[in-house]
Amino acid sequence: MDFEFSQREIELKDQVAALFSETALLEINSMEEADEAGLKRLTGRFLERLAETGYLEPALGPQAVSGLLGLMAPLEVLAEASGSLLMAVESSTRLFGGLVAGYGGPDLVRNLLDPLKKGALIGAVAVSEPGGDAPDSETGVRARLEGDSYRVTGRKSFVTNGPIADWIAVSGRVGEKPAFFLVNPVQEGLLIGPRLKTLGYNGLAVCELDLTEVKAPAGLVLGPFDDRAALDFLTLIQDLVLTMASIGLIRRVLKSVNTYSRAHHRSGKPIYSHQEVRFKLADMYTVWDTARLMTIRAAWLCGLGDREAGTVVECCKIFAAESAERTTAEAMQIMAGAGYLVGNVVERGYREAKYASLAGTTNEVGRMNIADDLLARYPV
Repeated sequence: MDFEFSQREIELKDQVAALFSETALLEINSMEEADEAGLKRLTGRFLERLAETGYLEPALGPQAVSGLLGLMAPLEVLAEASGSLLMAVESSTRLFGGLVAGYGGPDLVRNLLDPLKKGALIGAVAVSEPGGDAPDSETGVRARLEGDSYRVTGRKSFVTNGPIADWIAVSGRVGEKPAFFLVNPVQEGLLIGPRLKTLGYNGLAVCELDLTEVKAPAGLVLGPFDDRAALDFLTLIQDLVLTMASIGLIRRVLKSVNTYSRAHHRSGKPIYSHQEVRFKLADMYTVWDTARLMTIRAAWLCGLGDREAGTVVECCKIFAAESAERTTAEAMQIMAGAGYLVGNVVERGYREAKYASLAGTTNEVGRMNIADDLLARYPV
């Protein structure tokens, strides 16, 4: 594999990095306290800025996964700037936009995907079922055909961007076949629940959805499909995004605690001078660089269509998520009481680190999937 990014990919990374000036980072920090209207305004503002760099266009849809590798460099920059913004942007772009690009017709591409690539539209994808059921389970969202439209009924939980989205792709089933129904927030029968209060990633708008006989014209339905390819595509991209969120978190925490350890003293010398602290910092850097290189390789395998790509992505997600938990705990140990105070990078990272283990493919399910794949590939 060639680990060198192309000149265009480096330029895109630099353009994205240039967006995050001190003023922009203050804007991002304000998202932690913003209400829904403020979050929609700020998220839309950053989507427009990212659109000007071309960041919103690569790797949209399953037919374009070869572009994932080139996206890793700018994606890493965004992940380090803000995990909340990363997940809001990618839920709209690579998840919602990826579905429309991969499975929508020309009218949907023109009416939804084109504005999305310009940063003029915020999308969301509703997959999670209350109680943790699979998105295509018997208890999930169901739809029936009525003339040239579908009537959709059911509930969804933990919908990222739900309170601020212009369009939401809701996963469900028509008979035994999976499908996605594109709905907008003002449709009759659609109830968008209040914004959920979460332990971390407070700059992210998350809610539940209730659908009661919501009308979805056939032109706004992706599917029904004969297989799970669309759901598997979503899972792959979501797990990659969560992995990058963990990698960005490790980087933020590492930089913050490294700066703190050099500027503060303990036992008459800089904290950084203590060998045990240096060992902790060295371990943090090691897991950060290992996680990012693993994930770059995973993106490369996805682009090749390698049969191990999904398994490698799950390996990356587990490693990065659990490394983020350990890193934030060690960073707080180095900073002691100062790290325990509300409002610093390490304290925020400590609250956010757990999320990646729980979201997308949970670490427990991921381990089972990896084991199943290994046993199938290398039978004993």
